[in-house]
Amino acid sequence: MKTQPLLTALLSAAALCTLPTPSFAMEPGGMTDHSAMGHGDMTQAETSGATQGKGVINTVDAAGRSVNITHEPIPALSWPTMTMDLPVTEGVDLSGVSAGDAVDFGIELGSDNVYRITEMSSAD
Repeated sequence: MKTQPLLTALLSAAALCTLPTPSFAMEPGGMTDHSAMGHGDMTQAETSGATQGKGVINTVDAAGRSVNITHEPIPALSWPTMTMDLPVTEGVDLSGVSAGDAVDFGIELGSDNVYRITEMSSAD
């Protein structure tokens, strides 16, 4: 019995198993593309218009028009409690917002598939 062809096939298969698998890095700019966050099979109607949320501001980047926020679950988006960077639209005044502030906010999915805070106020 010739074992050479069998041994060659087994070693070739083992070598293929050690090859690295491709990984997909996040886009530059952080967590602004939320398409991979498992929001389920939502229709456009479910994601259009401002969805309300509550959270605590961790950092404010007024020049970059973004905040880092830890928000409560947002059932309408199937989002659990998360800490994330979110861009803020031009209509939101960030001058009175600082780290540690509890806020109510509205968030909308843009045509570019990026969620943005479209309204923000101090939480009651």
